[in-house]
Amino acid sequence: MRGVPAEERESAGEPFDPFRLQTQQERQEHLLTFFRSIGLSSLKGLKILDVGCGSGGQLRRLTDFGADPANCFGIDLSEKGVSDARHVNPNISFAKANAAVLPFSMNAFDLVFQFTVLTSVLKSETRRQIVNEIQRVLRPGGYFISYDFAYSNPRNPNVRGIGRRELAELLEPFELRFARLTLAPPIGRPVARFSPFFYRTLAAVPLLRTHYFCFAQKP
Repeated sequence: MRGVPAEERESAGEPFDPFRLQTQQERQEHLLTFFRSIGLSSLKGLKILDVGCGSGGQLRRLTDFGADPANCFGIDLSEKGVSDARHVNPNISFAKANAAVLPFSMNAFDLVFQFTVLTSVLKSETRRQIVNEIQRVLRPGGYFISYDFAYSNPRNPNVRGIGRRELAELLEPFELRFARLTLAPPIGRPVARFSPFFYRTLAAVPLLRTHYFCFAQKP
């Protein structure tokens, strides 16, 4: 669980999990396309927050795009997650904190990320509190970037999907862009083990994608 009350999270997978690798590559490609579309050639100089950072992997990957570790911050509710993140990423700042009460000042960040945090929160009121806090710490003109699955998992009562309509309501009056990606995990996990090419082929079918990237600009 990363940065929200104790509901179970989507599994991050093992380091050599082919499905994990494919989904990470997809996200990096979409992020690269998005950053270029808003005129960025580097993340250098931007202050960045990852809400529910886990062991810090996403922030670490953002340094490949020029982000300065000294300008990167991550929060998580997991003591172990924060400890692991500090160990692996000693130049990035991490803190144990609740996403619904962020320990940062207003307008502090240029970019704020959340990856599969909101779907681990079952209460609509708490989701609203988290998004309100993200809006508070994000500067005007800054971007909130959300990656989450759109559908509830009937086999896991501890998560609840979040679709475009709910995101749009939570983020009003942000300007929103959406991209749909990630092959449905029950299909994607065995397919990725079998063939990365086959994974990419099936992931190109929009109906088989289960997650949304939302790029939301604060007015």
